[in-house]
Amino acid sequence: MKIYLLNLILLFGFTSGLGAQDNSTPAYPEENLTLSEVTAHIKFLASDELKGRGTGTPENDVAARYIAEQFRANGLKSPEGATDYFQSVALERRSPAFEAQLTLFSDTLKNEIDMVLLSGDAATVEAPVVYLGYGWQDSESGHDDYAGKDVTGKIVLAKLGMPGRRFGPSAFSASSTKREFAAKNGAVALIELYKGQFPWRGLVGFLSRDRLSIVEASDDSSGGQGIAHFLVNDPDSMYAAKADSVESSSAFLTTSGRPVESVSSRNVVGLIQGSDPEYRDEYVLLMAHYDHLGVRPSRNQADADSIFNGARDNGMGTVALISAAKALGAHPPKRSVLFLAVTGEEVGLLGSRYYVDNPIIPLNQIIFGLNTDTGGVDDSSVVTVVGLERTTAGEAIMAGCARYGLEAIPDPVPDQNLFNRSDNVAFVRKGVPAPTFSPGFREWGPGITNYYHRPQDEADENFNYGYLLNFSKAYAHAARLIADMEVRPLWREGDEYEAAAKELYGME
Repeated sequence: MKIYLLNLILLFGFTSGLGAQDNSTPAYPEENLTLSEVTAHIKFLASDELKGRGTGTPENDVAARYIAEQFRANGLKSPEGATDYFQSVALERRSPAFEAQLTLFSDTLKNEIDMVLLSGDAATVEAPVVYLGYGWQDSESGHDDYAGKDVTGKIVLAKLGMPGRRFGPSAFSASSTKREFAAKNGAVALIELYKGQFPWRGLVGFLSRDRLSIVEASDDSSGGQGIAHFLVNDPDSMYAAKADSVESSSAFLTTSGRPVESVSSRNVVGLIQGSDPEYRDEYVLLMAHYDHLGVRPSRNQADADSIFNGARDNGMGTVALISAAKALGAHPPKRSVLFLAVTGEEVGLLGSRYYVDNPIIPLNQIIFGLNTDTGGVDDSSVVTVVGLERTTAGEAIMAGCARYGLEAIPDPVPDQNLFNRSDNVAFVRKGVPAPTFSPGFREWGPGITNYYHRPQDEADENFNYGYLLNFSKAYAHAARLIADMEVRPLWREGDEYEAAAKELYGME
């Protein structure tokens, strides 16, 4: 009943001190967003000329400039720490190894069949193997797989992942940190054992192609990649069992290393100062990734089109972000708003990870984030908010959608782990409450699968431009209501990220 009454109040325009809505004067600037302008934005961003906005390409830079100029045109400020709305993101591209060979427990493993070289300089090594469980060190929890073990001049063998996170993206994101642990402890190579949820063959295809990553400050000061790092397929835990049962063993490896080249890309950053001096030092983050897959052969050989235009993923989110900049710039809410269009989502959530490690606005001033990302539209009567029920901003988000005839629903496919698969995850791990505002779907069905990461994802006759307009209005209005909340939104009690929030914000 409380939500219903709130929706009625907001629908009739009795909020924000702007006065009641009438038929002649819109109560909010988001009412003035038009079909023609959102259509123009999506037609440009998803055009063939932008060639799928692949990270590190000139077309990706064109998209970034387009977003920056929309920010400028709508009165957003380029913040201190950004250059003309851009935050440079230093990346490197690693190409597949020309040569890689590994012999482990007398088994000769074939490159890109039984194992994959993830990184490392050219090397030829024969050394004892030390099995270390996860090969993980964590001073806070006291977990230390290296305790009492001398790995100097040896090869570390470990399971993929870390304690409590054996599967999924977080397991892979830990790999570079584990390579650092191994190197700092004197190891000459790291071998991780894969027993995961994703088919090995598909994983090999992904890991063997050119890979982009953030240039880490901890990388070899000489500019190299450091110790050799292999991922080995171990679906039956055979090698893990041998490592536990064999007292001593050695491994032989030789590799040409993975060629590396520097790549630059950019996050686009804009600010709107809040209208209320009491609240303006607090920021609501609005975020969308603007990159997509670029040009590549389709998985479906029947598709002649090689451009992955990314109209839905994430052209829609980018248009919603631009639209919110126009609406909120015309009449700022109480709190300040940070607009962040991030690069590199499709190649490992790189832009958002970079911002979190190099924040322009300190993270403890960002009190809430509303990410927008999508794979498609299954139901144009709803907005699917992944994490809707996890924060106290849920009612405001529902009201923002209801104003434009859309129902906000929670994630209908929790088994897909969508909450931890978009750019919001970089912020939530630090404690910032940040759900993802997605175009409507009630199942992971044809509305998604017919377009998700396929060249058919275009702004063509099959695209629902009217829904894009309502979605953009709802996103802007939900953001306004959150930024105007008297009490800042929080994680619901007991959420897995509540402890991180208390540490970030210094809360009891």
